[in-house]
Amino acid sequence: MDVIVEVREVVVIHELCRACGLCEKECPTGAIEVEDSAKIDEKDCVRCGLCVEVCPFDAILLGRATCELPKGSYRIEVLTKRPEVSVRISESKCVGCQACSSSCPVEALFGAKGSPPKLDVDRCVGCLECVRICPSRAIEPVGGFRG
Repeated sequence: MDVIVEVREVVVIHELCRACGLCEKECPTGAIEVEDSAKIDEKDCVRCGLCVEVCPFDAILLGRATCELPKGSYRIEVLTKRPEVSVRISESKCVGCQACSSSCPVEALFGAKGSPPKLDVDRCVGCLECVRICPSRAIEPVGGFRG
């Protein structure tokens, strides 16, 4: 039985990269620097997949980890498209702290302290940073992967 693990891997195939800079311009967090080849700063990367989408040379790959239970083995499945993931906010669980709004790298969440945030679905890149940061677990991912 395969279970999808909430881990996304972004990999640059340096032999295919032509250092065009499109990924660097598209990255919402500034995690990519291009010199001879694209380099991704793992601590700033939110794994939204926008770099994968804009790379004309297929030099950047996004994968998802799967594990086979109960053995514990895993494999990386390469995706050629970015994930179609958004979020749903449970107003009954939300404490209105706005931590999600502060952590969103593309400012897709906004609102006033004390009330649930609003989501601009057109800005959301599906990075799930808001899900990771929410102290009350009021935000959950919806959607899935295409590719």
